[in-house]
Amino acid sequence: MGSGGAVDEGSGRVARDVPGQVSNHGAGPPRGLAAVPRSSIDRGRYGRMFRNLRPYAPQDATLKKLAASMLPGPPTGPAPAPLPVQPGENPDIPAGYTYVGQFVDHDITFDPTSVLQRRNDPDALVNYRTPRFDLDSIYGAGPNDQPFLYDRDDPWKLLIGRNLGPEEEPEDLPRNPQGRALLGDPRNDSHVIMSQLTLAFLRFHNAVVDHLRARRVPAADLFAEAQRLTRWHYQWVVVEDFLGRIVGPDVLRAVLVEGPDGARRADLRHFRWKREPFMPVEFSSAAYRFGHSQVRATYILNPDVEPKHIMLPFDDPHPLEHLIGFRPLPKGWTIQWDLYFAIGGSKPQLSRRIDAKLVGPLMRLPPSMDTAQRAIALVDMLRGRSLGLPSGQAVAAAMGTSRADLGLGAQTPLWYYLLREAEVDNGGLRLGPTGATIVAEVLVGLLAADPSSYLHVAPGWKPELPSAVPGEFTMADILRFAGVA
Repeated sequence: MGSGGAVDEGSGRVARDVPGQVSNHGAGPPRGLAAVPRSSIDRGRYGRMFRNLRPYAPQDATLKKLAASMLPGPPTGPAPAPLPVQPGENPDIPAGYTYVGQFVDHDITFDPTSVLQRRNDPDALVNYRTPRFDLDSIYGAGPNDQPFLYDRDDPWKLLIGRNLGPEEEPEDLPRNPQGRALLGDPRNDSHVIMSQLTLAFLRFHNAVVDHLRARRVPAADLFAEAQRLTRWHYQWVVVEDFLGRIVGPDVLRAVLVEGPDGARRADLRHFRWKREPFMPVEFSSAAYRFGHSQVRATYILNPDVEPKHIMLPFDDPHPLEHLIGFRPLPKGWTIQWDLYFAIGGSKPQLSRRIDAKLVGPLMRLPPSMDTAQRAIALVDMLRGRSLGLPSGQAVAAAMGTSRADLGLGAQTPLWYYLLREAEVDNGGLRLGPTGATIVAEVLVGLLAADPSSYLHVAPGWKPELPSAVPGEFTMADILRFAGVA
């Protein structure tokens, strides 16, 4: 789960230029991250939740030893197992939610600059967009500014791609003649699962357009209303379906409080801002990187093809052996979504537990993804050190969530500490109290601060599109409504 974005420094408005550069997830922090001031930040892209805590700067040898300890092993704590599970799998979180988390990350963060520009301009801080759950990763700047993202024959709808090659699936993301996806965020084509999930969201918007047409919504209002309904149901899924699984219902309801009238409000104790919300580096470069521990080594796309590697540790693997994207979808690789989410009683693949273990492919990245370090665990911890993040113990003490049974020393990198906390506290089924509170407060806080979100505009709103349970809405409902489940 990476980071980046663009914002107009003077006004705080979203900068609508959507670049063509692909963010390098392994090559270092996005432009500007290395210069996050320690003072209070009330505008701009990045800031600190715990700006008074001292940075923790461990030696390289310490980080390398920690990273080497993160090869996968069996689960370390007892946990209920309602589904048949393999060692290290999480029976509570289907595999698809790993990539819902990545999709959310791409929606609220974006780094438009190339690696070369970041190295030449390490102190730039302001060219990032304001983080909101507005799906600009698919909408881009809208049909007027970026018409190539929309259907020429029905400009209220997003464009669905058509591949013509005999070795390619006919329906795919829209692509240029060189196979690169036409999207508001190019990272959403980084691997096959992400590109297929993005395609499902394109179809979800288009299905909402058809739904509103059937209700005779005037053409002049059609796109804006379809965008609102799509965004609000997506926001509901992020909070109620995704976040609730990651942090647990108790933490979620402590942060998102429901009143007697059904209206909800954010109760934030650690994530505060003065005028505009910022992206805390404790979240973006530590707490929200829990998703790396959830990644499986292989995934089943559908019953007709063999399981595929998420990635392989060399630069030129056979293209039909791995899921790395930026190419048309191979023939027969359309995802069967009930293998990723519980749909109609299906038993999907499971994510791995949130713990201090990563699967082998993430410990041996292809050289082109990161020429300096081959383990994403080491990349994550080096990034945290370069940003001056405090130790996990210091953050937990500041939040009142310290514990002495994690088997760690006096100080530990924040990212590692939060994974270990989840492992010990909940058997890796969800985040522990420190990590869960950071993630919940930031995601709920960003939603509450967005002047167009359902939580800001209509805090008592409930989903209104057809769903398996009226008044609720899940990823399974998005996929069903989109016609892909």
